Amino acid sequence: MNGARRAGLIGVVGLGLALCIGAFAILWHLGDKSLTPDEAFYYGESILPIPQLIDFTARANFHPPLFYLVMHFVDSALHWPATAYRYVTAPFGLLTIAATWALARRWFGPIAAAVAALIAATAPLLVSEAHLFRMYGIVTALAVSSWWLLTSAEVAGGWRRRWLWLGYGVLAIAMPYTLYLGSFVVAAQALYGLVRRGALPAAGWAVGSLVALIPWYWAIRIQLPQGGFPGVAVAWWSVAPDTLLFTPPQALDAAPVQIAITLGAIIIVIAGAWLGRRTALPFLFIPVVLQIALSVALHKDLMVTRYLALTVPAFAIASGAVSGALIAARQWIAGVLVAVLVLAGTSASLANYLFVPYYQTTDWYAVEIALHEHAQPADAIVFDQWGPSMVLAASPDVRDHSIYKVSASSGPEAALRWLDGQPDARVWYVENVVESWDPKRLLWHHLQATRPLLYSYSQLHAARANDVLLQLYGPAARKAPL
Repeated sequence: MNGARRAGLIGVVGLGLALCIGAFAILWHLGDKSLTPDEAFYYGESILPIPQLIDFTARANFHPPLFYLVMHFVDSALHWPATAYRYVTAPFGLLTIAATWALARRWFGPIAAAVAALIAATAPLLVSEAHLFRMYGIVTALAVSSWWLLTSAEVAGGWRRRWLWLGYGVLAIAMPYTLYLGSFVVAAQALYGLVRRGALPAAGWAVGSLVALIPWYWAIRIQLPQGGFPGVAVAWWSVAPDTLLFTPPQALDAAPVQIAITLGAIIIVIAGAWLGRRTALPFLFIPVVLQIALSVALHKDLMVTRYLALTVPAFAIASGAVSGALIAARQWIAGVLVAVLVLAGTSASLANYLFVPYYQTTDWYAVEIALHEHAQPADAIVFDQWGPSMVLAASPDVRDHSIYKVSASSGPEAALRWLDGQPDARVWYVENVVESWDPKRLLWHHLQATRPLLYSYSQLHAARANDVLLQLYGPAARKAPL
């Protein structure tokens, strides 16, 4: 077997192995976990009547409507339990792997493609998004696929070229209507179309994508001021480790290690972009450059980890390019070492995510069981952040009780008055992402000062957003100190 055929076989085997790993990771206990607050919110929004869905999306959300509209009709047809709809969104994770492989093979050959596909398959952020009923994993798959359609169309001819450009155009319109960050991908593709011969239709479709958003412009004006977590500082040195490893072993959480990972990632991106300077690869990094620039200019955090899922396939391709180029130059040890180091990091982190509860999302089923074992009919419940109330809404231990949900419009100060208005009731306190609306933990301190603690249950996770505290307090025993 000659070298070219051997390399081709490695590429095909790499794709097959990556798809098997990806399918295992994505389907692992996919429907067993409880909904996250995000999922409960998105599902609740999706099943609203269409007029109410549109109004709610515009005024109570900062995402475009396409995901919710599509899932509205899917739910109308299937009537599945909420957690089962993960099986509708999860396959997009496999599409991401396949499209990543296809782009890497086109630009850098089969060995680079095998490495890129394996990195995409073991990237815990991509697996995590494939596990969740939301749009980030979908848009990542559409983005990588749209790049494949674009780069295929620019070299095709005849009827095949027309169909490829039509398929690309559909995705160029769909991405910004599914996630606004998808417009950054379309902008990068428009720039590519302007500078590369044969790709000019991409710029035309970008204009079409912008025109298609005009009917939704009224909602964008409402949503824009609240989008992107205004005023939140970005922890820059942790961006790369959080994005590429997501659930790294605790030994990698030290600042020097995070800096080393960040510098290594930057070197791979620059080297990959240089090796692919005659391809579209450098343009795949334009969205993250825009996110960095706008985070600084607008004082908003557009570097939230889930927002960066779009960057992971591009990094996987760059890693494959560097590894493949070193191997092709007979620098075998260096080429294999690049692939092994990246894959070791992603694989160890993926194992954490799949098998260690500490690195997983909140187990709200366990919270519901703890609540059920100690609840009484007259108990009141206060959620120090409204999201978990949607996850637990169907539980009779929540549904049939007096509830207060802290939110932007119903702050902790009003909750204190609500608590003091029912001094004889036992009170359940549910805390999750408390920094959203009660960063000083006013409710918790008030309950500690005025009521006896009867029961406490907690979960600690690697990501603070998944921590939960459930406590039961007895009737008011004393007034809070002034």
